[in-house]
Amino acid sequence: MGSLLTTGINGTDPAGTEITGIAAGAVFLDFVAGTIKLPEGSTAPLNRIMQKNLNDLGVNQCQSVGIWTSDADSICQIGSAVTLADHQLAHVVNNYGFSNVTITIPANSTPDATNQIFFVGSTDGWLGYAFPKISHQRGKIDSASVDAVTTVLSKHVGAYNQFIITTYNNDGANSLDMQIQFSEDNLTWFAESGYAGSVTVANGAFDAYASSIAHHFYRVVINSTSAGNSADFEIFYNFVKDKGDSGL
Repeated sequence: MGSLLTTGINGTDPAGTEITGIAAGAVFLDFVAGTIKLPEGSTAPLNRIMQKNLNDLGVNQCQSVGIWTSDADSICQIGSAVTLADHQLAHVVNNYGFSNVTITIPANSTPDATNQIFFVGSTDGWLGYAFPKISHQRGKIDSASVDAVTTVLSKHVGAYNQFIITTYNNDGANSLDMQIQFSEDNLTWFAESGYAGSVTVANGAFDAYASSIAHHFYRVVINSTSAGNSADFEIFYNFVKDKGDSGL
């Protein structure tokens, strides 16, 4: 069985873990040198290492790869000839020689630097790793309401089948108004059922949303209930894929 190449130790992230905090743009994986370059605006460090590289292994190509991206609109270019834009979260290519991969992440996320990736390359023609189709993306946003309707979270959720968003008002006194909206084109937005005209979340209270219909984009917009009285809040989001092979 061939050697596996994946994420290396960067700061406090142990080898083999997903890379988070990635901004829109191109992620470049150089398996020969064993390096990972993230787009500008991503969480530092932008230049990272893999736990192995082809130079040290004495070969010049990988022969298989598995890639997971948190946005199914991402485009994966394997070497110079194979490009995958198949609206899936997980991609596996076997029996194909390559030395680099470029993952192009679209500008679908607010905040921008909330994308995630994971990859495993192998020097064997068969990956030899049970690359999962079940996956999820989760994260948390800390902010404060303002005196205007503001988008604080926006995500492309194609290929996921369950979307869970919890908005917690952890302010000491002030309430906030929030609305969950959906879109099919990331341009025209509609209020989700139960959120027409917004929902007021008192200080110390929370709103828990779980999807029942799979739309293509979801976002959370928030406003101060009372002008000049902002409320601190946290948004926890979890997008789950636990059935099917491809997405919207």
